[in-house]
Amino acid sequence: MARVNITMPDDLHRQARTAGLNISQLAQRAVAAELARQAKAAELDAYLAELDAELGPLSETERAQAEAWADVALGNRVRPRSA
Repeated sequence: MARVNITMPDDLHRQARTAGLNISQLAQRAVAAELARQAKAAELDAYLAELDAELGPLSETERAQAEAWADVALGNRVRPRSA
């Protein structure tokens, strides 16, 4: 197993040790989670590229409708529309 040095502020390190956290385990989980997130994003990008190739890019109207739907679905506040 590889040994890796990480840096963090002294206060954060003290808090982690006081809480009894295993910093090595946390770092491993964080890196694994980030790699999984990046892989999912890459798969989504590839899928969206396939859709663009098959169906063509979105029109501005379709993009605005999708953004409005996402805002409602995700509970986001309404974005100001550029004129």
